[in-house]
Amino acid sequence: MQRGLNILAATALAFTSVNPALASNPAPAAPAPLSVLTYNVKGLPWPVARGRTDAFRQIAARLLTMRREGRQPHVIVLQEAFTDAAKRIGQDAGYRYIVYGPSKAQLTQARMTAEDQRFAEEASWLKGETEGKWADSGLEIASDYPVLNVQRAAFPGFACAGFDCLANKGVLLVTLKIPGEPTPFAIATAHLNSRHSSGVSDGRSLYAYRRQLDFLRSFFIARRDPAIPLVFAGDFNISELARRTALFEQIGRWWPGTEERVPRDGLRTCLARLSHNSRAFADATFAMRRARDWQFIVPGRLAAITAIGMTVPFGRDPTGAMLSDHVGYVIDYAAARMKPTA
Repeated sequence: MQRGLNILAATALAFTSVNPALASNPAPAAPAPLSVLTYNVKGLPWPVARGRTDAFRQIAARLLTMRREGRQPHVIVLQEAFTDAAKRIGQDAGYRYIVYGPSKAQLTQARMTAEDQRFAEEASWLKGETEGKWADSGLEIASDYPVLNVQRAAFPGFACAGFDCLANKGVLLVTLKIPGEPTPFAIATAHLNSRHSSGVSDGRSLYAYRRQLDFLRSFFIARRDPAIPLVFAGDFNISELARRTALFEQIGRWWPGTEERVPRDGLRTCLARLSHNSRAFADATFAMRRARDWQFIVPGRLAAITAIGMTVPFGRDPTGAMLSDHVGYVIDYAAARMKPTA
């Protein structure tokens, strides 16, 4: 327990301070026109969720209104976009470039350990662990900026627990050309195994969660370009200390060449800048305390990015209702070109 608390303390420090090496290294540039929305839209298929089509239309309509007013997020990153109506959000909101995550049929072959084998042998039919994939990953990235490269991968078949196994969850990584910036930027998203919603014990869901983290580490080491900055936004389902500890023990090893032990998070960086009396502050605080939706910021060798502001277009309305069971928030980023080191 003490070790976990120490990790949490170190993480909090990382989120509230700037790495001295990075602070002295980048040469500040004009703010880049990059803003990223992360949003779990609760696009679960029938019969798990019903009557959601109107909510998806409202989400797309709000994004389209923001576009007409010139304040739309340049990139939207969606999770649980399983249904056709949910998948149309990016298109209906006017985004030119739309990329989806792993399909229902995409498989990842991975060597199983003896522990993995024992875990797989205990799979439950009643909890949906032996029925194959009924849905794709539910991941979508829609962008105003050209997509230069796409990488996607499903988690290995044994790296899931409970009802989450019915979806082919995984990771989606795109490289974007940002106007006026010589260095491309990368955007990634993932949706990790849920805890209580999976329907299995915390111990079983935690095992799957850790194996998904192992897979993400190998994925990013193999496929991420370390020269360019990355925003890794998604639903990380960090709902208790054991998961938080597992993630923060691992994530610092995913980005070779960077000096930050734990990447900064856009939400926690920008929350203090909101008016404490605003509805946006209340919604953002709710998202932070739930600890599911994050935007991790990873510098590249050639450029870094800094979170400079945020908005919350998808929180509670005046009646307290929301269009999803998650808050959808936007982080604005500025770029800094890295100076060559001596």
